[in-house]
Amino acid sequence: MKKEYFVQYSDQSIIDSFDFPKDKFVSITVGISDITPELIISLVQKMFGLPVFFVLDSMLSGYEKETLIKNKIPFYEHSSDGAIIKVDSVEKLELVSGLVEVLVNNGLSVFIFHGEGIVEQDLIPSRQWNKPIEFKNVDIHKVDTFVDVEEVGFTIFSKSDLFNSPRKVKNYIPGYYSLDINSSDI
Repeated sequence: MKKEYFVQYSDQSIIDSFDFPKDKFVSITVGISDITPELIISLVQKMFGLPVFFVLDSMLSGYEKETLIKNKIPFYEHSSDGAIIKVDSVEKLELVSGLVEVLVNNGLSVFIFHGEGIVEQDLIPSRQWNKPIEFKNVDIHKVDTFVDVEEVGFTIFSKSDLFNSPRKVKNYIPGYYSLDINSSDI
């Protein structure tokens, strides 16, 4: 039996959890209970292509950092346990997607950014318990889409007409998942 997912316009609380121009981005939430490396790879390849930037807000242990170093994957360390990785090859995508699975299945968020002219140093997140997440240095005009990946699914914030409705987003979910039509905005 296929695992189910749903696709909806994001709740206002999700939209408000990020500080960005809300009039320029459409926000779509995908509820999916099994975030796997294969899902991340499929989404990136189908939705964007390469390069993309993965923002690891926090890493659980030295394992993630050691894995990046061991595999000679350059990264920008933005805090004692956070990293930003430019993924520009399938090999990097496969390795980083495995790290994403570990992080999100342990309750941490990972962000994926796609756009023209983005640089790692601009993607440093600012997180405070009582304020929305900010990416203070990013030129939002350069960002086409960013995705907040969490344990229970992901939220797409996009200016692109390719993923600006739940009906369009479902086309990017791999066929080994089944759409829960009753819980979706379709």
